[in-house]
Amino acid sequence: MTQFTISVIMPVYNAEKYLDEAIQSILSQTYRDFEFIVINDGSTDKSLEIIEKYKNQDERIVLISRENKGLVESLNEGIKKAKGKYLARMDADDISLPQRFEKQIQLMETEKLDICGCHFFIVDKQCKYLSARVVSCKSDFNNMVLSRSVPFAHGSVMIKKEFLILHKLFYGETIFNKAEDYALWIRFAENNANISNADEFLFKYRHLDDSLSKQSINYKHALALSKHYIRMNYEQLDRVFEKYKNKMNLLNDFELEQFSYFMIKTIFKDKTVEKFRCLKQVPVTIKLINLIRILFGK
Repeated sequence: MTQFTISVIMPVYNAEKYLDEAIQSILSQTYRDFEFIVINDGSTDKSLEIIEKYKNQDERIVLISRENKGLVESLNEGIKKAKGKYLARMDADDISLPQRFEKQIQLMETEKLDICGCHFFIVDKQCKYLSARVVSCKSDFNNMVLSRSVPFAHGSVMIKKEFLILHKLFYGETIFNKAEDYALWIRFAENNANISNADEFLFKYRHLDDSLSKQSINYKHALALSKHYIRMNYEQLDRVFEKYKNKMNLLNDFELEQFSYFMIKTIFKDKTVEKFRCLKQVPVTIKLINLIRILFGK
């Protein structure tokens, strides 16, 4: 059985508009030791035709084509099929920049990471720039990030397969099946995964209102997950708070947003004076954003 360093897993459902760019971005990676598992999840457009065109050009592509089973089933099927030491996620409407695999695998092996994402650009349907997201590259701080949201764009993630299999971690195995990626990352954290991000922009996340993969997060489930995670991991999160409460100048905007959320959510639990003092240092806009999220579930 042929072994690869990386197995790329990309579910596809009616993605003909963006599929060429997505596939080309993987085949153009500077790091080339990978298999590319593409699951055609019952597409009714020209997606299968596009995938087959590239499969005839590159033997690294492994095509699975069948009836529609949904995103979660497709992801788990790809994991079970994968032969690589690392699993690289990819969405059929996003774009991986050429050095994504090279930079991520280098960091994962150097820092002994179990999951690695990266900074990413947010683009529109025409791939025009909308904004940029700088995530957290502090391994310990990503536990704090999980108290409110995900630490990276789902499609940008690289995972150590051994960790996933050892802890029997698959998608959709909790009651929070409408926020399956957030639920999975929380399960990783609760099994002491080493989570971080490459300190480079290596991914383009396409913002689409009608994208299946982008619709997968349900805010009701996400808020319930956040509450569960804070309750079950409060002592660990409090240690992160202690470490950074006097170093807030070292936090980027994304990290400060997560830090603020945790303080607001737990301000009456203990250390009230300290948290009030810290919150005074947070820009008003960030505090308002988090208050709106907490009050209205947005």
